[in-house]
Amino acid sequence: MPKIVDWDSKRDEILSATWRVIARDGITGATIRAIAREANCSRGILGHYFTDKADILGSALVLSHRRVGARMSAAAAGLTGLEALRIVMLEALPLDGGRDLEAQIEISFWGRALGNAELRDLQHSEFDRLCGRLRGHLVAAAEIGELRDDFDVELATHQLVVLIDGLSAERVLYPDRVSPERQTQMLDRLLHSFAAPARAVPGLSG
Repeated sequence: MPKIVDWDSKRDEILSATWRVIARDGITGATIRAIAREANCSRGILGHYFTDKADILGSALVLSHRRVGARMSAAAAGLTGLEALRIVMLEALPLDGGRDLEAQIEISFWGRALGNAELRDLQHSEFDRLCGRLRGHLVAAAEIGELRDDFDVELATHQLVVLIDGLSAERVLYPDRVSPERQTQMLDRLLHSFAAPARAVPGLSG
């Protein structure tokens, strides 16, 4: 009787193996052979789940983002405005070992995307998705009067994304410079600059 394989589970196994290879050997070291070896399967098995290496890499990136997004939604459940935004941002920053790995994977993809139009388009799509989430929290904060009267939602959204990308890059390249405490301090200072002077938001420091 043939072995029954859970398609989604096996696919996720391969993608998790891909993350480990990228984190250990870099994006150039994430060859089909290396991924298959890490996933403890043959190259032929990979071909059942993915069309080529670009498909594996793109799928690994998307799955990583979806898992981060799920964490964000769970952590911010029941919260709104700047309080919810702060929790969401903390999930996006490399504050522990798991999120350090996510940052390594993300940064590794940047160089690859420069020379691959398909991966670059995927990066742009994922960037837009993140911006939409952050923008939504800012709009909610504005609606309940938490933000300054002259607040620019689009500019602030960009600032938040740049903070995530900048701290992620620094954490990968210079981990000693950006401790979790330093990252949290920078986030809180930025969020505090968004807030209306009369509003105190839980979790934010001045």
